[in-house]
Amino acid sequence: MLAVLKLSFSRLRKSKLQNVFIALLILLSTLLVSTAFIVLANTGNQFEEMHARTNGSHQVLTFEKGLNDPQADHDWWTSQKGVDVSPLLRYRTLSGITFHGEQFPNIYLYMIDTPEQPWAVDKPIFADGTPSDVPARGTIWIPTSMSNAYDISLGDTVSFNADAATIDLVVSGIRIDVPYGAPFTNTARIWMNEADYRNVFSGSGKDYSMIGLHFDDYETSPRYWDRYADENGIPFLETKMEFESIASFYLIIHQIVGFIMIFLGIVMLIIALMTIGFTISDSILANYRTIGILKSLGFTSLSTIGTYAIQYALLAFAAILPGTALSLIMSRFIIGISTSSLRAGNEDLAIRGTGLVLMLAVLLFLLVILFVIVYASKAGRIQPVQAIRYGMSETDHARAARRMNLSLTRWMSFATIPVGAAVGMRSIMKYGKSSLLLLLLTTMASSVLVFGYALMTSITEIHQTAAKWGYDQADIAAVIVDKGAFPRAEMERALEEEAQIENVAWQGNVTGITVPEPNHANQHDSVSLALSVLDGNYRELGFETLHGNDPVRKNEISIGVGVSRMLNKDVGDLIELYIEGQKRTFIITGTYQAIANMSISGRITAEAMRTVDPDYSDADVAFIQVRDKTDAAAVAKRLNEPFQGSVSVVTQKVLLDSVYTEAANVLIYPMCLIGMLFLAVTFIIIFSTCRINIRKESRTYGIYKSLGMTSRQLRLSIAAATAGVALVGSLFGIAVGVYLLPFLLETVLSGYGIVDLPLILNGSGILMFSGLSIPAAALGSWASSRVIREASPRDLVVE
Repeated sequence: MLAVLKLSFSRLRKSKLQNVFIALLILLSTLLVSTAFIVLANTGNQFEEMHARTNGSHQVLTFEKGLNDPQADHDWWTSQKGVDVSPLLRYRTLSGITFHGEQFPNIYLYMIDTPEQPWAVDKPIFADGTPSDVPARGTIWIPTSMSNAYDISLGDTVSFNADAATIDLVVSGIRIDVPYGAPFTNTARIWMNEADYRNVFSGSGKDYSMIGLHFDDYETSPRYWDRYADENGIPFLETKMEFESIASFYLIIHQIVGFIMIFLGIVMLIIALMTIGFTISDSILANYRTIGILKSLGFTSLSTIGTYAIQYALLAFAAILPGTALSLIMSRFIIGISTSSLRAGNEDLAIRGTGLVLMLAVLLFLLVILFVIVYASKAGRIQPVQAIRYGMSETDHARAARRMNLSLTRWMSFATIPVGAAVGMRSIMKYGKSSLLLLLLTTMASSVLVFGYALMTSITEIHQTAAKWGYDQADIAAVIVDKGAFPRAEMERALEEEAQIENVAWQGNVTGITVPEPNHANQHDSVSLALSVLDGNYRELGFETLHGNDPVRKNEISIGVGVSRMLNKDVGDLIELYIEGQKRTFIITGTYQAIANMSISGRITAEAMRTVDPDYSDADVAFIQVRDKTDAAAVAKRLNEPFQGSVSVVTQKVLLDSVYTEAANVLIYPMCLIGMLFLAVTFIIIFSTCRINIRKESRTYGIYKSLGMTSRQLRLSIAAATAGVALVGSLFGIAVGVYLLPFLLETVLSGYGIVDLPLILNGSGILMFSGLSIPAAALGSWASSRVIREASPRDLVVE
C-alpha cells in the first residue's frame, strides 16, 4: 500500500501543470453542471413563493368595455367560497413617463386609486420604502419591474402626462406587484393617493375597474366560470388575464438559461471524462515499460490500478468541492438578476436545491473514479515481457506500424510536402484519439459561441423578425391609452392628412370562450382565447402564420399553436366560440406562434365581430405603415404630440426594444460566462493532450532539431496542424449552433408559444464567433510545445 501511495504522489509531483489543468477542468465541469441544476431547481420557486406570500391573483379582470357591471361582478365573486377577491380597484390609463429629463413613451400605466388596507389579494410587500396603508399625498408606489427597468429609486420624482398637463409625483415606495410586475413588460400599476387621483382625473374621461381573484385551487376555476355564466345569464365579456400569462415572463428566462447550462454542462462533463480517460491511456502508454518492470517485480494489477485511482481521487476531491461552492455563488447571481422584480428589500435570496447539489458532487466524484478505474484497468492487463520489449502490447505495436505505413501517411513525407506541414500532419494522424477529442471540443465551443451570438442578436434585433414572434410588421403603432378621452374621428383625420402614410388598420381585442365538445375524443374544459380583431388585412400588415393563412372572411379564424395543441385543432377544422355571449362557428385557416399570451389566442376580422355587434368599431391600437421606412420616427412624433393624453404613438422598434432589451441584458451574463468557460476548457484540454503527445514524440522532435529544424519551426508546425483541426471543428460548430441547439431550445419554448425559434443569422458575426475557438486551440498547442524550445536535441533523443 505504501508503494501505491508513493507512486500516486510521485505522479502528482511529476506532472504538476498537467494535474492542475485536469483539476481545473473537473472544477469547471462541476461549476457548470451544478449551476445548471440549481437554476433549474429554482425555476419558478421564487415566483411561487412570492405569489403565495402576497396571495397573488390567479386571474385579473379588467372592465373597460362596459359589457359587465364591475360592482355586480365584485359582489358575485365575494360571495363565492374558495375564492379571495381584491378590492374593486378604480383606475385610469396613461402612457409614458419623464424621468431625469428623459422621456420614455413606451410604458403603459394603470393609475390606481389606492384603497385602504387590508387587501385579500395582491397584498403589498415593499422592496424599498416604509410600508403604509396608502401612499401619502404627492407620492406614489411603483412596481419593482419599473424601478429596475428605468433605474428609479426611492425619493425620485417621476412626471406623467394627463389631460395635456404634467404631474410630478415622488416615489415613496417600491413594491412587488406580481400580476403587473414581471420583467420584460411595458405595463405597470402606479398606486396613487385618493386625493391626488381625484385632483388629477377630475376632468374628462372615465374611470375603469379591475378585480384580482385568488382561488384556493386554481384548477377549479373553470367550474366557477361555468356557474358565473349560468347565474348571470351571460359569460364574462370583459378582459381576463390568466395565471399562465402572469407567470410566463417570470419563468421563461430561467427555462432558457437552465436549458442551455444543463445541456452544455453535461457536454462539458462528458468531454472532461473523455479527457481524463485519454490522459490515463496515454500515461499508461508513456510508462508502459515502467509498469511492466514493476509487475515483473511483484506489483499486482489491483495495485497498478490503485495508483491512478488515488491520484485522480485526490484531484477530483480538490476540484469538486470549490466547484460546488462556486456554483452556489454563480447560481445565486443568475437567479438574482432574473428574479430582481421579486426581491423584497435586502432579504436574502433563498436558494433551494443545495442538498441536490451535494448529492450531485458525490455523484460526479464517483463518476470520475469509475472512469479512472475503467481506463486504468488497461494497466492491469499489461504483460511484463511485451512491455519491456516493445514499450507497448505486441498488438498495439503492430497496429502502430501498420498505421504509419498507410499510403496516406507515406504521402505526407518530407519529400512530397513542405517539412513543417509534414511534421504537423503526422502529429495529427498518428494520435487519432486526441485529434478526435480536439475536433469534438472545438465543435462544441464554436456551437456555444455561435448559438449564444445568434440568440442575443435575435432578441436585441427582434424588430426584424417581429412577425415570427407573433407581432405585426407595421412601422408605427398608435396605442390607445384612454378610450374614454380618445378622439377617434380627429385621429382618423390626422392620419388621412399625413402624406407619408401608406396604410392604416385598426385592431381591437375581445375574449372568445371555446365550447366544450363532450362527444369529442379529446374532451376539454372551456378555454379563454385572447382574440385580435383587425379592421384591415393581416397579410398587408406583415402578420405571419406557421401553416395556412390569416383570416380574410367573417367565418374564418387563425389560432395560436397553444390553442391548436390544447384543443387538437388544425387548419381546416371548425371551432365554436362564444363572443360577447353569442355563439359563432369559424373555420381554421391558419396556425401561428406568439410569445404573447403563450399562443393561447386567435385572429379574426372586424367583419366577424360585426356579426356579433353590427356597430362594432372598438380599437386598442392603430397599425400604420409609411411609404419610406426612414420617416417612421418623424411621423410617429408628429402624430403623438396632439394626442398625448389618450394615445401613445411610437415606432415598432421602440415598442419592441423597450421590452426585449431587458431580456437581452439578463441573458448576456450567463451566455458570456458559458462562452468563456468553453474557451478556457478548449485551451486547457488541448494544452494537456498536446503536452502528452509531445512528450511521447520527444525523441522524434530531437532528431528533427538535430537535422536543422528550429524549435520555432516545430512549434509552429504543431500549432498550425492543431489550428487546422480546430478550423474544421468550428465549421461543424456552426451547423450545431445554428440547427441542433435551437431545435433543442424549441422543446423548452414550445410551452411558451414558440415552436419555431426565429433566429437572426448574421453571417459575418457567426464566422467571427465560431472562429474564437481556433486561437484558443492554437495557443493551447503553442504553450504545450514549450518543452521543445527548452530542451536540447541530445536531451530530447536521450529522453
